Amino acid sequence: MTTIGRRWPILPWEDRALTRSTLYTLSLERGVAPFVRNKVVKLVVDIARHDWPHFYPDFYSNILQLLSHKHTRLLGLIYLRTASEELATPREDLPIQRKNELFRFLSAQVPLTLDSLTVLLKEATKLQSRSGTVTPPPSPTSGQTVAPARAILDVEGLATGTSEVCIATLDVLAHLFSWIELSEHISTNLLDAIFTCARYHDSMNGKQIEMAVQAVTTINELLYRPLCSPDVTDRLLVEIFQNGVTLFQFLERLDSINESYMEKLTEFLQLFVTNHLKRVESCPKFPVNTLLEVLCHHTFQQCSTVNGYLRCLDVWTTLLESTQSRYSPVSLALAERVLQKMSFKLNTRTLKDLDTESLDENEETEWQHFLRCNIECLAKIADISPIPIFTLLYRSWREGLIMFGELGAVIANNQVILLNESEASNVHAHLRDLASTTQALARLYSLFLGDDQSIDQSLAEEVVSQTLDACKFAKTNQLYKASLQPAAIVIDLIEVHSQLLASLQAWCHWIANRPEKTKESLCQRCIDSCILALDYTTFCDNPPPANLTHSATHLFQSITAVLKPVLWDEPTFRKLISMVTYPFLKPDTIKVLRRALVNAIVLPHGDGSIRERLLGTMVSTLSIPLGLEGQLAPSESTISMTVVPLTQLLEDCSASSTTIKKMLHSCLGSTINRTLELLPYMIRCQSVCEILLSFLHSVFSVLQQQLGPEFTQNAVQRMLYIYTRENISAGPALDQLLEILILVVSAPSNAFKAFVPSVTNLCLGQVWPAVGNDLSAYPDTTLVLLKLFHSILMHRWQYFYNTSILRTLGHTDEEESVEHKEELVAILEAFGQALLQPDVNIFRQSLQSLEQLNVRWRLYQRAVFKVHLLERFLMALFTVLFQQSHNLLADEIATAIHSLASVNIAWFFGHFLPTFLASCEGVDDMQKATLLGNFDKSTDQPTLTRSVLQLISDLRCYQFCRPG
Repeated sequence: MTTIGRRWPILPWEDRALTRSTLYTLSLERGVAPFVRNKVVKLVVDIARHDWPHFYPDFYSNILQLLSHKHTRLLGLIYLRTASEELATPREDLPIQRKNELFRFLSAQVPLTLDSLTVLLKEATKLQSRSGTVTPPPSPTSGQTVAPARAILDVEGLATGTSEVCIATLDVLAHLFSWIELSEHISTNLLDAIFTCARYHDSMNGKQIEMAVQAVTTINELLYRPLCSPDVTDRLLVEIFQNGVTLFQFLERLDSINESYMEKLTEFLQLFVTNHLKRVESCPKFPVNTLLEVLCHHTFQQCSTVNGYLRCLDVWTTLLESTQSRYSPVSLALAERVLQKMSFKLNTRTLKDLDTESLDENEETEWQHFLRCNIECLAKIADISPIPIFTLLYRSWREGLIMFGELGAVIANNQVILLNESEASNVHAHLRDLASTTQALARLYSLFLGDDQSIDQSLAEEVVSQTLDACKFAKTNQLYKASLQPAAIVIDLIEVHSQLLASLQAWCHWIANRPEKTKESLCQRCIDSCILALDYTTFCDNPPPANLTHSATHLFQSITAVLKPVLWDEPTFRKLISMVTYPFLKPDTIKVLRRALVNAIVLPHGDGSIRERLLGTMVSTLSIPLGLEGQLAPSESTISMTVVPLTQLLEDCSASSTTIKKMLHSCLGSTINRTLELLPYMIRCQSVCEILLSFLHSVFSVLQQQLGPEFTQNAVQRMLYIYTRENISAGPALDQLLEILILVVSAPSNAFKAFVPSVTNLCLGQVWPAVGNDLSAYPDTTLVLLKLFHSILMHRWQYFYNTSILRTLGHTDEEESVEHKEELVAILEAFGQALLQPDVNIFRQSLQSLEQLNVRWRLYQRAVFKVHLLERFLMALFTVLFQQSHNLLADEIATAIHSLASVNIAWFFGHFLPTFLASCEGVDDMQKATLLGNFDKSTDQPTLTRSVLQLISDLRCYQFCRPG
């Protein structure tokens, strides 16, 4: 293989001819093991990559000849598949010119190849059932009764290997379809042959099922590709669809269908609707109603798996998004079927098996994912028919709510309830469906937000009012403590109550648009629904379940953010802002509660002095455990538990007005000073130091204008002194400090320019020496450091070039004066070193920074860059391209090379390119001359970047193919 791959061009002609002949003859031998034969075929095709058609003219004709003989067809198909892989999309060990040549020659063979493959499929499918014909199946919606379709391919009548030939042929076609020009070559005959193989029927053996699956895979490969020619495309797509309909119709009378086959048919619908429907739906010959019938039948009757059903919902969503009004006649029927699918009353057998505990990568259980997909589909249908869909859901919701009320009334009488299995199953189904439809109705809240007069607002009013009534009832009677067996029903009651509270979050947006009196009344009822659940934290021995308090807390946050009521005189609110901890709440719930409390302080209209007093109360309550300035440092755990919520409070106020930030600064002043005082004591405790620095980062980020230059200067100098004294050179705490320095360096005020010498001293004198030898060992620190270097150059350019604005933006003089030249060169060399790193994020950060600096300050034109760095940076980027370490960024790298080369394009062509090639091993002088000769000397960006990428590709090819 090495000889053919690397030494073939330099072998004597006689040796090449003998090797070709021997290998081809060996591939024809009957006794050769399949894996050996496949390797031999690969070698013959590798030879063709170099020699066909000039020195190996009969290569392709040999393949077609193999296909024409019964006993060598499979071998011919192996050759054809390998040729399609290796010649149409060859690897990098061929020059681009040869790749293009091979593609051109192979494309010329496509019509004859497809004709040969069509003949193969036709011959293999000639054997019909004994009756000689197959009755077409009925439409999925027709009531006609017909006998089940007989086998298209009679098992007993098949010649040995026919199925294998069909499968191999279809596999070859699938690969051909991935690269040929489809519109010009796909004939009706070929489509008919493929779809004949794709038909599914009873009494199929394993090989026939495999053939049918492969046939649909081949059809799907067609649908993955864009189809360009308008005239041919419409005909082709209509033919594909009509043939596809017959596949679905053949499944109509079958009891069981292979799962892989079903998945492929679902993929067929998905690809057709997603990639091609917009194009073909306006075609007069396209049967839209048939598409709807097939998709409906497939979704709700043929798909036997949950994943298959959800994929069908994706198809419906795409369909409904395309041209909504066209599909409105089916919207209500579709919604009814979806509602049935998500109903425990009607679909218990499937739904009870869905996992409700394990979380996926989207933090959803299998049941939550299933429910969300159904609800999103209903929401999409509601965009077309809003009121009918809302009414449909409302009717189902009311049915469940009545059951909830009846059960609750019995519980309210303090009766012990024992349900038998049948009763429990019925109640469980109704309660689960109530929770689901509550979510679904809340998802449709946006239908009632606009000015559309056709939308009856009283529908929303009914839902909100009844939801509030149900929440009040559940809270008053503490249904979560019900004496009820089986206990699972109590869990259902809690879930319903949680979902009712959660749904009010969405309806808050509707309440906000109501007339003022209605809004106030509904807002107060919402507050009553949730605030007592939070008040349990202070006095209740038996607090509500965690999911109930979590829903109540989220509702409270939505009320304070959207409705913005004035709660300042509410005793419960005052109590909540004065509490240091909330012992019965989980940490994530506490986080939401504190955000809600901050909202309730800063968002409503009201007296500024009261607002500041309340904010001060909350801040001082949170800060108390830190102690006062001058006191002994508290424990590490106390600092951590205290500073984290203070950081969150700052972040929650990041979008607040200047007035609120002034208040916050006033309230936090002593806490900020205390934090700076604690920092040197905690500098060696990595986790606590990181938390303190995270707080200070939020302080500088949110309150930068309020802190003032003097405080900022003192605080930053203190931090720099601590880190320099302790020689902290890596780790998360240092990263946080560097992030703070980025904020300070980037600040628009000139007062902060005094920090630049201290910052560069820390970075170049302490941090860079520690991480520079192995940047990949400290990726986080390296990334932040590069961002800081970028900020220094971007925002403090005058530290290095103290010239007038006009001179700075004008033509750069070769004799320009540079201040702090050593620091500038050291920073730029750091960017250069980052360009040689295997970590793609470090590389990308460096490349983007350099390009942005060039756009902003014409960095590459500067004398210091041209003299010291231009050639080294170009060499680094060419090396990265050659090594393919960051292939995903190849275009960005080539663009940067164009920017660098444009500094002196004549030097780039005349000096750099020959120098770069001279440094490359394994390329002889003739090859170097060829590479230089093929390099297009045009200077526009598209041409130059293309030439650079072609040069690198051909260089890799020459090196790969070098002898030895």
